[in-house]
Amino acid sequence: MIQLIVFQAIYANVDTIGPWGKGEMVIFIGTFSLVNAVNMVVYFFGVNGISGKIRNGDIDLYLTKPVSPLLRLSFEQVNPGSLPLVALSVCILWYGVRLCGLRVSAGHVLGYLVWVTLMIVLWYEMEVIIRSLTFFLVSTVNITRLEEAGIDLCMKIPGVVFRGIYKLLFYVILPYGIVATFPTMYLSGDGTLKMWIYGIAVVTAFGGITAFLWKTGLKRYNSVSS
Repeated sequence: MIQLIVFQAIYANVDTIGPWGKGEMVIFIGTFSLVNAVNMVVYFFGVNGISGKIRNGDIDLYLTKPVSPLLRLSFEQVNPGSLPLVALSVCILWYGVRLCGLRVSAGHVLGYLVWVTLMIVLWYEMEVIIRSLTFFLVSTVNITRLEEAGIDLCMKIPGVVFRGIYKLLFYVILPYGIVATFPTMYLSGDGTLKMWIYGIAVVTAFGGITAFLWKTGLKRYNSVSS
């Protein structure tokens, strides 16, 4: 709601931010909120505890189980209490679509949901990558702060306005800039085949990095019990 109020104030003085009008920005806010809400419901609290379990040795309990340790760590703390955030995000999206005057078909909704799913997977991969660094580093506090700052910035500024070094940083290195931008572009009719290829490539690449860091970290891990 604060985000919506802020952009209401901005659009009282300007017509567009980059190529986007008020409607696209509302869809952007709703999309970021939706991805974040699903993250909070499904895996955030499980993934967020990975670093602590590595440091204090609780991860030993997961390594002895037949189920994948990462799978169990990720989804053991599902949080239904965040479901109202999902509903609110859908309301924001509906408002944005009305402002844009878009006629959304079932195919558009399906394509948008595919994009949202891809971005949820990407966000998960980014969180696991950062917390997997605990296997290799004494402290990941500053890296986590960088993650929080990147998310906060990309929640306020759409990726369509990034240029140069900022685009490299938030489209490639820390690709939070595409999380809400690409689904919004698709829903508003600005999506391209190049965007689909790039989005799928980024999710695939970070999936590979996630698997590599996790498996390498487990091999380096010295059990507390040993």
